[in-house]
Amino acid sequence: AKIPYEYPKFDGTNWVELFDGKTLTGWIPLEMGGGGPVEVVEEFVPSNSPEMEPSNVIMLNRGDMMTGISWTNGPARMNYEIEWEAMRVDGNDFFAAMSFPVQDSYVTFIPAGWGGSVVGISSINGHDASENETSRYHPLETQKWHQFKVRVTEKKVEAWINGEKVVNLNTVGKTLGLRSGSPSEIKRYGIVCTAYCSTGAIKKIRMRKIDPQEVIQEEAVAQANRE
Repeated sequence: AKIPYEYPKFDGTNWVELFDGKTLTGWIPLEMGGGGPVEVVEEFVPSNSPEMEPSNVIMLNRGDMMTGISWTNGPARMNYEIEWEAMRVDGNDFFAAMSFPVQDSYVTFIPAGWGGSVVGISSINGHDASENETSRYHPLETQKWHQFKVRVTEKKVEAWINGEKVVNLNTVGKTLGLRSGSPSEIKRYGIVCTAYCSTGAIKKIRMRKIDPQEVIQEEAVAQANRE
């Protein structure tokens, strides 16, 4: 079956939930060797926080290498956002990296990679997230929920962690691409979420198209607040 160029069921700028809370409908596990199993776990509570409210999650169980899932119903390509909420259950590296399209190219937002402390976009002009302009030190606590968002617009790729903007990349004149060794599924399906040498739990994942005017207005408000 040919994967659609873009997800066909967007409804204006409304959010589309990509995890139904019960099944892996719409998702398939990566076929890379060395990954751990992927499953839906109901009523998940992390071991060191028994008081935390239980959640139904997609569990990317730690393998020897990379574990991940691909969204098979078509991505967005431009003027869209993806939001997800995830936890590193155990391990010491990235636990919910998100690969996504920027028109006809693909990149990966890596939160807490390279031993759990580096955030950035792979790759820009052939340089991965540890060595390009988006790279920054931003460790994330294990067994705690973290909120992530990426936004793709005509001239920018932006990313947030727990409400703080951590990537503000002007893409004009830059070559965007995937780090060598990235899963082949990214180019086949468009949206892929991965964990490396860690177990990741994902309790929410959704995407929406955005109106470019919305972003212009948001930036005008931010500019006014700075002045």
